[in-house]
Amino acid sequence: IKAARAPPMPLVEVEVGMAVRFKDTPTAVGTVYALEEDGMVAHLINLSQKLQDMGCGEETHEPLENLEPISDIKVGQRVFFKNDGSDFSGEVFEFVDDGMVAGLKDLSPKLAALGADPTHEPVDNLAQL
Repeated sequence: IKAARAPPMPLVEVEVGMAVRFKDTPTAVGTVYALEEDGMVAHLINLSQKLQDMGCGEETHEPLENLEPISDIKVGQRVFFKNDGSDFSGEVFEFVDDGMVAGLKDLSPKLAALGADPTHEPVDNLAQL
């Protein structure tokens, strides 16, 4: 008698709100809106031009096993600028430039004083508060 096998676990920890890229098509990028099929399939929005060119429209679905997070930053998180410190912070509301840049709103007083609300910053200069 063979033992029943559990379904394979996703190879990456993809979470709702993360910008992700397709492992088999790295220029295919989107933001995870929801997890479906018992957490094995991601519903993606804010799709890259590559996915739109492939006929996906404004949203698509993809198995988690073919996705990898671009960073650990997620929509809805408060983040700060690594090079300026925690006094320069905001809440992530979107990803642009194929997931490499985060849009920030509800800015801290010091960041808002610079005059750009909302603003955008490369994800590699952001960390979670």
